[in-house]
Order: sequence, then C-alpha cells, then structure tokens
Amino acid sequence: MLPILLLLILVPFAALVPLALVGRKYAFHVSAAASLVAFLLTAYALYYSYMNGASGLSFSSFYVPSLNLNIGFSLTQPSMILLVMTSTVFLAASIVGRYFIGSRDRLYNAIFLIAEGSSLGVFMTSNLFFFYVFWEISEVMMFFIIFLYGGYNRRYASIKFIIYSILSSLLLLIAVLLLYNSVSPHTFDIGALIRSAGSIGQGTQLLIFTLFVASFMIKMPVFPFHSWLPDAHTEAPTTGSMILAGVLLKFGGYGLYLMFLILPIASQYSQYLFLVFLLSAVYSAFVCISQSNLKRLIAYTSITDMAIVGVGIAAMNAFGYGGAVYMMLSHGIAISILFLIAGTLDQVYGTLEISKLKGVIRNFVGVSYIFIIGAFAAVGIPLTAGFIADILVFIGAVTAFGVFGLAPLIGVLLLFAALLWVIERVFVNSSEAVEPYNPLGAEVVVAGMLLIGVSIFFGIFPFILMGIS
Repeated sequence: MLPILLLLILVPFAALVPLALVGRKYAFHVSAAASLVAFLLTAYALYYSYMNGASGLSFSSFYVPSLNLNIGFSLTQPSMILLVMTSTVFLAASIVGRYFIGSRDRLYNAIFLIAEGSSLGVFMTSNLFFFYVFWEISEVMMFFIIFLYGGYNRRYASIKFIIYSILSSLLLLIAVLLLYNSVSPHTFDIGALIRSAGSIGQGTQLLIFTLFVASFMIKMPVFPFHSWLPDAHTEAPTTGSMILAGVLLKFGGYGLYLMFLILPIASQYSQYLFLVFLLSAVYSAFVCISQSNLKRLIAYTSITDMAIVGVGIAAMNAFGYGGAVYMMLSHGIAISILFLIAGTLDQVYGTLEISKLKGVIRNFVGVSYIFIIGAFAAVGIPLTAGFIADILVFIGAVTAFGVFGLAPLIGVLLLFAALLWVIERVFVNSSEAVEPYNPLGAEVVVAGMLLIGVSIFFGIFPFILMGIS
C-alpha cells in the first residue's frame, strides 16, 4: 500500500492519464473527481494526525544519495492546516471550472491538475529542494491559466506575473543553495537545517536571510512588491483567482515561517519586519477603499491579510506562529469565496465595476449571502476560522511588541469598512436593481457552501487542527 502522503500528491498527476483518454465533454469531471479524492485523502490524513500524531504519516526515500537529497513528505501542524486549505480551495475551483472556462477544456484541466499536485507538494515536502521545485511548477501553471484563459489584458498581466515570479523564485533558489552549502553535512532536509543552521556564520546567515525575505515578500506580496497582484487578479479567470489568492500566496507565508524556524539571525530583525508588515497592512487597506473594480478591491484585501500573517510570524512566539498559519487557512477560504462571487457577478452581469452593480440580492439571494458570509469570514467575525486566527495573531503581537502590536488592526478595520460598503452598494441596495443577462450556474452555490462550511467548521472546532502534534 502506498503511503497516504505519497498517494495524496500522486492523485492529481495520475488523473492526467484518464484526462488524456476521455473526451473533452468529461474533462471537468476528471479534475473534479481527482480533487474530491485529494480532499477525502486530506480529511483522512487530518483524522489520522489528530488521533495518532502527524509523524506517523511521514514518507522518505533517497533520490540522489551522493547529494544527501531525498524525496520526503511529512506533516506538521502548520503543513496539515495548509493542506486542508489547499485541498478545499482546489475542490471548490474544480466544481465551478466548467462554468467559468469555456474553451480548451482538456488543456485547462491538465494545467489545473498539475497546479494542484505541485501546490500540495509545497506544503508536504520535508526538504527545501523539492519545496523550490513544487513552488516553481505551480508558478508556471498559474502563468498559463492567466495567459490562456484570462481577460482582455491577460497577456500584460501574465507577463508581469511571471517576471515577478521568476525574480522571487531566483532569489529563493540562491538562498536554498547557499543554505545547503553552508551546513555540514550538506542537506536540504528542513528538520536537519533547523538543527544545524545556527552553526552558519553571521554574515552568511544575513545574506541568506535577506534573499529569503525578498523572495517571500514578493510572493505574499508585501508593499512595495505588490503591484503584480491586482493586475493578475483582474485578468485571471475566476478559478485562477481562487487558486492564486487562496493557495499560491501562502507559499510566501509558509516559506517565511520556515525561514524563522531555520535561521537564528531572523530573531534580530523581527521588529523591523513587523514595521514593514504594519505599513503594508495599512497602506493596502487604504488603497482598497479607493478601488472601483470589485476584483481589484478584493485583491488589495489579500495584501492586507497576508501582512497580518507576517505580523504573526514576526512575533516569533507560539501564539503568533499558530495565528499566522491559521490566518493563512482562514484567508485562503474566505478570499476564495469573495473571488468566486465576484467572478459570478462578472459572468451574469458582464461587469465588475462597482458603480454598475446594484441590487444583486433581488436576483440572487443565495449568491448575495455567500458573499456577505465570505466578507465576514475575511475580517474574522466569530464562528469563522478568521476569528480564531485574529485572536491568536494579536495575542502573539502584543506579547512580542506590546500595545503597538495592535496597530495592524487599523488595516483590518479599514477592510471591514470597504467590504461593508461593497455589500451595501452592490448587494442589498435594491432600489435600482440591475437585471442580469446570463444565467447563474448552480455549481457556484455548491462551491460557495463548501467553502463556508469549512470556514465555520474550523471556526467552531479549531482544536482539531491546533491539537495535531
């Protein structure tokens, strides 16, 4: 029997075989089935980890013994949380794929499955070499999703996306190779690096730290490296936006978390990184308020929320770390809801301009409430995963930075104001309702309810994820 983690990562790649054999009519069925299997395997891994501990699911096999390079997959509490997020977002995106993608069905689904398998690999791999490999594959797949299936300015947005991505990946690769060459014995194993990286000289550690920070700040993204994100989201298809915001941005947050665990020198600069994340959270929240395009507004909420993730990591305590990882889960789910409904409005009304969207609740009650609940989840209303994340992050921030640790709440409050304005302007203001001219797909409601269900479930029962050892 194949180890559960190896089986989990193989499922999306193995689905490429039946995808190549079936007709285009069934291409979306194959990717949805593969995503469902991955989701169920993740649920089993979560159950096993909660009952028996995550270490029992580890798998490792030598790949290049002469380089001390192995193929290894393991689960920790943070990686299990992010695995739940990834499998949920991809399942929701697979459910609505047919509704939003109208051409080249088989090619799209092949790209989708490769992106899913590599994204799962990022959070499960136990060594930095394959962390980089899976990271890079996912980036390339997202480029093709935007370039081939995006909006009118998709070429500009996709080229800008890949330029920033290549820069981020190059910095990451250099940092990983320097780290590998600086420890003895040479290794890419994350656990071994955590134990041995303290022996690296301060100058080399600072160089590696700088490379990692620059790479992860581009990926999260953090001001002033953020300009690629609104363009990418505006032009990406709805499923692309769900995957990009819901999963790929977390590569940077997870990488930042690993860097703080590996490099002791990170503790000397945590207060400076806190200031950078504070600035990014408040700046992006102010810019968010001024947006007239719904997708761009939602994109800027991502920048603020990922800055809050950075605040938790920079706190460097159990509350901060736990809150940051839980924030990645809550944000991944909530932002997928918001982009799902924004894309649906574009599909049925033909516009994303907030000034042209009115009275949606008169035509689509279910869709309206899904967006409202998603907005509440994004700002951390009680009974959602975001509430648990906010509580943990800000306890950690206050513990580390005193009352000044509450300053990023300014960004959260501004986001709440912006989203409430959108709800009032677009959804519940029915005095001048605009009539749709395209039908609503029932799969949108199914995907939305799945995402809401996961957010509320882990908002009520956080101990299931937080209790994993």
